[in-house]
Amino acid sequence: MRDILHNSNIAVVGGGRVCKAILKIVLGKSFLQKMNILGVADVNEQAEGLVYARGKGIFTTLDYKDLYNIEGLDLIIELTGDDGVLNQIKSTKPANIRLIDHFEAMSVWDFLQIEEERERIKRKLRGYRREPEEIEKQFDLFSQQLAKIVEERTRHLQTVEREIVMRERALSQIIEGNTIPTFVINKDHIVTHWNRAIEKLTGYKAEEIVGTNKQWLPFRPEKRPIMADVIVDEMEEEEIEKYYGHSWRKSSLIEGAYEAEEFFPHIDEKGKWLFFTAAPIKDADGKRVGSIETLWDTTERREAKEALQTAHDELEQKTAELERANIELKKFDEIKSTFLANMSHELRTPLNSVIGYTDLLLDRVDGDINEEQEKSLTKVHKNAKNLLKLINDVLDMSRIESGRVELDLRAVDLEEIIQETVSALEPLINNKGLIIDMDFDESLPLGYADPDRVRQVVTDLLDNAIKFTSEGRITISARPSEAGTKGNEPAKFVEVCISDTGMGIRDEDLDKLFGKFRALDASATSGYKGVGLGLNICKGLVEMQNGSIWAESKYGEGSRFCFTLPVTGEAVKPEVSSLQQDYEAEDARVAEKAVETKVLVVDDEPDHVEFISKILGEEGYQTTKAYDGKEAIESIKHSKPNLIILDLMMPNVSGFDAIEYLKTGDDTKEIPIIVVTGKELTREEMEVLDGRVEKVLKKGLLGGEVILEAVRNTLDKFGLC
Repeated sequence: MRDILHNSNIAVVGGGRVCKAILKIVLGKSFLQKMNILGVADVNEQAEGLVYARGKGIFTTLDYKDLYNIEGLDLIIELTGDDGVLNQIKSTKPANIRLIDHFEAMSVWDFLQIEEERERIKRKLRGYRREPEEIEKQFDLFSQQLAKIVEERTRHLQTVEREIVMRERALSQIIEGNTIPTFVINKDHIVTHWNRAIEKLTGYKAEEIVGTNKQWLPFRPEKRPIMADVIVDEMEEEEIEKYYGHSWRKSSLIEGAYEAEEFFPHIDEKGKWLFFTAAPIKDADGKRVGSIETLWDTTERREAKEALQTAHDELEQKTAELERANIELKKFDEIKSTFLANMSHELRTPLNSVIGYTDLLLDRVDGDINEEQEKSLTKVHKNAKNLLKLINDVLDMSRIESGRVELDLRAVDLEEIIQETVSALEPLINNKGLIIDMDFDESLPLGYADPDRVRQVVTDLLDNAIKFTSEGRITISARPSEAGTKGNEPAKFVEVCISDTGMGIRDEDLDKLFGKFRALDASATSGYKGVGLGLNICKGLVEMQNGSIWAESKYGEGSRFCFTLPVTGEAVKPEVSSLQQDYEAEDARVAEKAVETKVLVVDDEPDHVEFISKILGEEGYQTTKAYDGKEAIESIKHSKPNLIILDLMMPNVSGFDAIEYLKTGDDTKEIPIIVVTGKELTREEMEVLDGRVEKVLKKGLLGGEVILEAVRNTLDKFGLC
């Protein structure tokens, strides 16, 4: 060390306390006058050593690179303790200038102290009265011992230095190899590490930042503390908020660390959102010696979050619009339902009268008719029934779509319903000369369905088969279905199929069959036309009863339509013979008692009143007529009837009000009431009528026999026939 320092022109980087102490020894001791301190550098212009050197006339600077320009400089002692600064000096100093780093500088300090102690001992020994040779001998012995101590300490320091260098190198490799943008500053706010990831993020190279206190430069338009500086300075919360407002918080993962997220417009062309965390670096004694800061580019995440929020806002807006539209649609639906209900009443009532009167005329009730008159009346009757079916189909479709179909689910005898339907359509079958085959399984279980709706489905399917079969046969079968069963499990469904030998359906048209308003072209149906509602309604009614419906066909050979319905689990059906006996006995009782029974018929449509009165009169019933609820009440006061047949939609006093009056009066509450209406009743209206009236008949489905059957059943229930 003596050889290195003696006769050397020296500059010091790091003007702290150690620098000041070295300057005092070197400048104050004559025995060290061969050591020349030519310059001192430190980024802090108030550093103790820098100020002391300036006072002694030594060259000082804030940038260590200025030291390279000193003439004759051959040695730099680095005292900052900062590896970043040390590495920068190593990479930038001229080759002829030697470098002692902050580890070796400890040996310089030891050497200077030893030299000072040696000089002190020499001065002391000169005061002793001994022979010069003895004194010199003792001094040399002391020097040897001291040199040995210094040598051992130097070796120890070199070992420690190697370990520290290895650790520093490992730390540097970890930081440099980290894919997360990272930098480190020391206690003097000098950047010591600036890895490749942060170079890529900011566009600033390590050589531009390391060794400086310009860590703010890539992030801020002007100098101000960044989060790593906040950690080093151990700022109070109030002071932090001056720079970061309320965007910062204490880390929940790292003790003593702070984190924040901000937008930095100066990074990249469009700016970036960065989430950054700064944590303290402490020495073995727990003292803060620096800070490490990591950054994450959250721009894409923020943009995705903002896009998601925008989409969410748009969705909420669309939802609100849909809700408003839904409210409007509900209003329109209510208007449509009211319109259809009123129209059904207004249309069904006159149509029912037309059909009823043509029935009476065709039955020669009012006298004989000739052949031409019969043909004309038959056409009127047919077209009126077609129009009535169309009205009923439109109403059914509307109810199915809105979920307002009222189902009366119970055990039903499918064989009986099919036979009744075949009987009703028998005139059409006979007119075309078709053969009907019926095939019912002996163990056919009872279905669980609404009998009226099942009858409607069977009627539509059978009517189609008759319509599109010019010759041949129609086969109707009913048997337990294998659908949904395993092994020997009992059937869960019953399957009904109607097959014909008609024209069949093209493959491309099969998918259209059950659609709404999907009537096939006339060319594919031999000229038969329709609006395409029947099969759509069949599908809706079957599915509402937990069944399924499908079609199979081969064009030119025929078609097969099938549907399934759930079963009740009951397999026993009442004996037909006993039922027939009951019906015959009932007919006899009715005929016997009819002449004694008084029926009040109430409707604001005179034609309909006349029609019902005429049917009942033919059977021997005594009828009284009224044309609104008020008139009916007045009539009852004068003559109490055995039965009331009542419309609902009437002026002055409606049917509902009349029923309320009658069922709350002591003298009238026991009179049975049959409602005959063309109105589509709501669930609430049906609940009002439930328990107060015996039967609700729809005008669109009325025929003379339907009315008579309802009258007979009601009178029989009350023991009036």
